[in-house]
Amino acid sequence: MGNKKFSDFAIEWAKFIPEYMKNYPRIFETQRKELDDIFDLIEGSRAIHLYGKGRSANAAISLALRLKHFDYNVWFIGDVVKERIRPNDVVILFSGSGETSEVVEVAKRAKRDNASVISITSYRNSTLAKNSDIIFILPGGLEKRRGWDYLEAQLTSESEREKFFYGGGEFETMAYLFQETLVSAIGRFKRIPMRNIIERHIRD
Repeated sequence: MGNKKFSDFAIEWAKFIPEYMKNYPRIFETQRKELDDIFDLIEGSRAIHLYGKGRSANAAISLALRLKHFDYNVWFIGDVVKERIRPNDVVILFSGSGETSEVVEVAKRAKRDNASVISITSYRNSTLAKNSDIIFILPGGLEKRRGWDYLEAQLTSESEREKFFYGGGEFETMAYLFQETLVSAIGRFKRIPMRNIIERHIRD
């Protein structure tokens, strides 16, 4: 490492991320219909249920908290206190691979209960996507079905992804940005005063 300090490494990686994310708006530009459909489902729902496992759960929880501040009826499926999924509810699920067993099972159960399923994933042909009404694609998820050899190759490659996301993390970063983009767009589209959201956040 020579004379380099930890802060040198941190700053070096911080400089990479904005360059990598410069194409982030295109993710939304190419999925306009999905965005409008997601908004329509959220607006017309009785309740919104969110779920994800591992690091994907962070984005799901963040979106649940933010939507709660917008006065939606929101539940996180991983909580001890939660509400049962009912017909006409919306279930929003996060899974990069689209193969996380617990998340897939929630999607299947939601479909049996006649709820609408929105999946945030990287693979349109995944099991989760096949059990969803709306699929919003974000890059970076690892394909679990291709086994450990594929995962190991991803984690040890010198690809562009690894230059920016050490040991993975691309999907989770995108997922967090997705939920921030979604709630900001909802607030501005519905012309909800910022002070209303701040007041609800302070009360919570």
